[in-house]
Amino acid sequence: MVLSLFLAAAVTACTRVPEIESKLTPDLRGAAYPTLLPLDDAVPTQVAPTVQGQELDAELKARAQRLKSRAAALKNREI
Repeated sequence: MVLSLFLAAAVTACTRVPEIESKLTPDLRGAAYPTLLPLDDAVPTQVAPTVQGQELDAELKARAQRLKSRAAALKNREI
């Protein structure tokens, strides 16, 4: 069963699609394939979501503290 599904998928992957091939210009048909890059070079490294969450939490707490300090200074200011 699994083998027949694999073979069916492999056969359909090798079929030619005339609708796509007819739209290729002659210069594209003769063009060289692009240089392949290793996946590590092509995709930038990402920061773990837990680290991002901790950084965002610290930033928001610092901002909240600055706003509270500013509000207290405005409240205590003499008019």
